[in-house]
Amino acid sequence: MTPFTLLVELVGSTIMFLGIFYLSYLIQTAPSTIIDIHHRLQKTGGIGALLLGMMMFELPEFNTMFFIVVCAFLVFHYCYGFSMRSRFTDSLVIVPSVLDKHRVQLHLATLSQPLTREVYNDLFLVLDELCLVGVHTVLLESPLFSKREQLRSTLYFDYMLKKKGIVLESKSTPFYTKPWSCLLLAIQKYILHVPSIQSLPLTRWHRYTLLLPNTPNHDYQNDNWELACNKAKRR
Repeated sequence: MTPFTLLVELVGSTIMFLGIFYLSYLIQTAPSTIIDIHHRLQKTGGIGALLLGMMMFELPEFNTMFFIVVCAFLVFHYCYGFSMRSRFTDSLVIVPSVLDKHRVQLHLATLSQPLTREVYNDLFLVLDELCLVGVHTVLLESPLFSKREQLRSTLYFDYMLKKKGIVLESKSTPFYTKPWSCLLLAIQKYILHVPSIQSLPLTRWHRYTLLLPNTPNHDYQNDNWELACNKAKRR
C-alpha cells in the first residue's frame, strides 16, 4: 500500500466517521414532543442503522464484540437516551418510561438551572399537558429541592397541586443511584464554579412523585388555545 493510498483511506475514514457522528447528532437532537412519542423507536433505529452501516464498510470481517457493543448501546439509548419537550416551554425535559406509558420523569433542561418562579409556572403548564395525554405519574428528582442541608418548603407548591387534584408524595433518594448526574454537577460546582449551585448539597437528592388525576379537573373548550394563553399571560 502506497503512502498516497493510505492517506486517501485515512481521510476517507475520518470524513465518514465525522459524517456519521454529525448525522447521529441531528437524529438525537430532532425535536420530539408528547404527541411524537413514537420518535423513540425512530431515533434509536436511525442511529443503529448508521453504526451498523459503519461497521459493514469499515471492518474487513464481521466483529462479534463490536456488534455486541453496538447492540448494548442501542438498548441503553432506547431505554434512557430518549426525551421529549413540551409544546409550550423549553425549560423542562420529559423522559417517558419504557414500561409504563402513563409514567414520565421531568428534568430541568440544564442541570445548573435554578428553581425560579418561571420554572414552577412552566411545570404547571407541563402537568396540564401531561394530564391531557393520559399521564398519571410524574417523577421529579433532584438535589435542587434542598438548600444547604435543609429541604425547601413545599407548602405553596403542595397547595397549588391540590387545587389541580394532584397528590404529592415525597421521599429521599440515595445520591449513589445518580452517579452520572452527581459527576456533572460536581464539575459545574467545584471546577466551573457555577453560582446557582454553590449552595447545593450534591449528596442530598430528593424525589417528588406527582399523582395526576385520570381526567383534567378543568374544562377546556380548546386545550391548545388555553395552554397557549396561559403561556402568553406568563410572559
